Amino acid sequence: MPAIIEYPPFFDVFQSLSEELSRNYGPTACGPSKCPAFHQTSDASRSKKDVIFAPAIDVFDTDRAFVVHASLPGASSNAISVDFEPKRNELILTGEIKRPGSFADDTSIKSLHISERPVGKFERRVRLSPTTKIVHDNITAKLVNGVLEVVVPKVEEQPKRKITIETVGNPADDWVDAASYNEQNSSSDTIGTEKLD
Repeated sequence: MPAIIEYPPFFDVFQSLSEELSRNYGPTACGPSKCPAFHQTSDASRSKKDVIFAPAIDVFDTDRAFVVHASLPGASSNAISVDFEPKRNELILTGEIKRPGSFADDTSIKSLHISERPVGKFERRVRLSPTTKIVHDNITAKLVNGVLEVVVPKVEEQPKRKITIETVGNPADDWVDAASYNEQNSSSDTIGTEKLD
C-alpha cells in the first residue's frame, strides 16, 4: 500500500470551469472580445465554500517525518490555514491568494488581459499512510518565498531489544515471591495516595 494518498478537489474545479465556459461561450455568452471583464469573477457570485484551485505540492516520505511543500506564490501566511485530521491521517491546506494592492480592485480587474496565476480560494488534502503514527503536537508549518512547508513528524519506533537471560545457581532462592511483589505494589499505591492528599 502506498504511503501517501493525495487528491485535489476535482469536482469543485471542474464545476467552476463548466460555469465559466457556459457563461462566456454559451448561447447567451458575451465572450472575451465583447466583455471587458472577461476574466472577472465577482466574489458575491461565489459561495464562501467555493474552491477555485488546488495548489501543486511535493510530498517527501522520510524516515522521521512527512514533509509537504505547497506552491503558493503571492500568499500571505495569515491567509493560510493548516489542519490535521488524526482519524484519517489527513493534512488539509486551505486559504486564499489575492492579487497585490490595487490590482484586486474591480477597476483593475476590468483591464486584466491575461490571467494565468492561480488566485482565489484554494484547498489541498494529503492523506498520509493510515498505519503511520503521527506526533500531532509537533507538526510545524512555515512560508518561505511562496512555498509552504509542513513537517509532519512520525512516532519513532523503539528498536528491537535483546533481553539477556540470567543463569542462577539455586532457583528456589532466587524465585520471585508473588506476595512480596504484591506488597510492594500496595505500598506504592499508598504512597501515591498520600502524596495526592
